[in-house]
Amino acid sequence: MQDKTQNKNLMILCKVVDNFGDIGVVYRLAKALTDLDSSLNLTIVCSNLESFSAMAQKIDPSKKSQIFTYRQNSWQILDWEQDEDFEFTSTPFPIILECFQCGRPQWLEKILFAPDSKETYRIFNIEYLTAEDYAEDFHLLKCYTRSQNVKKMFFMPGFTKKTAGLLLDSGFEQTLKTARTAKKDKNQFTVTLFSYERDFKQIFEALLRLQEKQRKKNPAFTVKVLAAAGKSQSFAQKAWEQTDRKLDFTALPFLPQEEWDKILCAADFNFIRGEESLARACLAGLPFFWHAYVQEENYQLVKVSALLQKLLPFVEEENLSSALELLWNQYNTPEAPLNAENLDYIFQKAAEGTLKKSFAAFAEELLKNGNLAKNLLDFLQTGLSATVEKKSKKY
Repeated sequence: MQDKTQNKNLMILCKVVDNFGDIGVVYRLAKALTDLDSSLNLTIVCSNLESFSAMAQKIDPSKKSQIFTYRQNSWQILDWEQDEDFEFTSTPFPIILECFQCGRPQWLEKILFAPDSKETYRIFNIEYLTAEDYAEDFHLLKCYTRSQNVKKMFFMPGFTKKTAGLLLDSGFEQTLKTARTAKKDKNQFTVTLFSYERDFKQIFEALLRLQEKQRKKNPAFTVKVLAAAGKSQSFAQKAWEQTDRKLDFTALPFLPQEEWDKILCAADFNFIRGEESLARACLAGLPFFWHAYVQEENYQLVKVSALLQKLLPFVEEENLSSALELLWNQYNTPEAPLNAENLDYIFQKAAEGTLKKSFAAFAEELLKNGNLAKNLLDFLQTGLSATVEKKSKKY
């Protein structure tokens, strides 16, 4: 791969599983790659254009093939399902980013593994974000395919220098910069809530206690809760009603990615879930609780513990660190009650700004790992010609 022009043609594959989470990462990845190199020729293949169009509203979900313009750059958007005789007007290869082990459409399989093909294709499996140690082990791990012309490798997002880092696009960076320089409203404590289904009554009760306590010093003080559209919104609404609607509560409509970024970066405390919002919360440097997807035998607690191991070293106060660890585990255990005393303590520290310093330090450390999109492009230019000391795995 000595000819650098070969690296200009990239295809990104996305099979939507969780409505907006998967395509949200892919959309941001495409933006980040284009921000870094506007000469790239991007093709995005998506199995659910309805979800994609909710984020990028100029996309027509009824079209199997179309051109989408991002900052004067043209992306080709393809529906996962194409006619058997589908042919490309231009070849969007040789680099393929297969996101979240989504597999490949049948028509693409025929192209990649055609018996008479002499083209060399390189597939990078962009995996799910995890703080677990295996992210380092799998990063740049080579995989066998059924053709020597189809090379495959894992490219792992993560929280250490031995991974590809977290994904940054220029839009989010600007949003973050604007939020950090904006004047803070001392009369308002803003909380976002984007989670999975659970009982939020204890959280609303603790926020109400915070509001009442702060109003003794500042009668104008208000806690504002912004409940994102999705699985948790009706549960948040119920908790608000159970606490006599004494907090400023807004049920948000579904928002484009850029608008959600602005809200998340301007908040004082974020309750988030999934991968895309988790990465944004980490990079925003603001206090947050992460709700991991519930798995069999509560395996989600392993993922929660792995992330806490990366985060808690930046929390210098031992009592604060212990309270966070306990609450994160309770929050991620179905039906488990939350420790009310610790909730009060955490929200008070967040309102004071003490907790923010710890999360901001965590964010600064993550930024040192570099931008996943830039790390990928750098690897395409230099890493492919170098010897990668990794074991190979049949895949």
